[in-house]
Amino acid sequence: MLAQSHWPGVELLLCREDIRQRTLWAIDQPRHTVIVHLGGTMRELDTEIDGVGATHMPPSPGDIWLVPAGKRYASQATGQVITYAELRVSPDADVDVGIDRRVPMEGLMPRLGHRDEFLHYSVSRLGRLSQQADDLSGMMAERLQLLLRQHLYEGYRLPAAKVPGPMTLPPRVARQLSDHIEDGLGQRIALSDLAALAGMSVHQLLVAFRRTFGTTPAQYILAQRLRRARWHLLNRDDDITVIALACGFASHSHLSAAFKRDTGITPRQFRDGLRVRPLD
Repeated sequence: MLAQSHWPGVELLLCREDIRQRTLWAIDQPRHTVIVHLGGTMRELDTEIDGVGATHMPPSPGDIWLVPAGKRYASQATGQVITYAELRVSPDADVDVGIDRRVPMEGLMPRLGHRDEFLHYSVSRLGRLSQQADDLSGMMAERLQLLLRQHLYEGYRLPAAKVPGPMTLPPRVARQLSDHIEDGLGQRIALSDLAALAGMSVHQLLVAFRRTFGTTPAQYILAQRLRRARWHLLNRDDDITVIALACGFASHSHLSAAFKRDTGITPRQFRDGLRVRPLD
């Protein structure tokens, strides 16, 4: 462990770990855990939350996993020496929702290999600030962890079920859908095919998928395509058009537009290293 910091209801761990031998991780805690991959090479990675959802492509710096309180997280990986952060937040840690009203951090959605530039930058920044001894850095760290709570509450709250039907996908079905999407990222994926695979109507699938994966099928597929594109950009010298087509985008410009909306920079800038610097 590189460093550890505490605030009321919040804990931050900065870690460096050698994963040249197959390494297993597990989380089963009564608090929310946000894992941010900061740097280092992974060759293989397989993760799941409550038996749901595998991520097959190794992460790029900035990819995050959100494990809600009470959920079981399991992961195995091989690679080199990696650095990562764990932000642990108690469900009792409250956030300000206006008009002198504060609410607890309950009911967050799981995320696997998700991209969130604010979380990436803010957790990295919080780690650097928390290692400084001066009072101004301490004040900025205190403020930043409050902003991180607010961001998690506003962006990752579990939506209430408004219609009858399945609340979540069974783990076996969720895994089948995840594998089907992963295997078909370079091809056209139809919502009707996903619904048929799950044995549901399209409407039922949309409700259950969001409550299981924390996002819609279209958003999930886009996130996985962008994740694969980031890995190719970092690890291969292929032309960006070739990468775009291999990852299921219609063209270089299609990938570039989606990539810039997601990260704020172009694929070429990402490849050239114009991204948030990982924590040292």
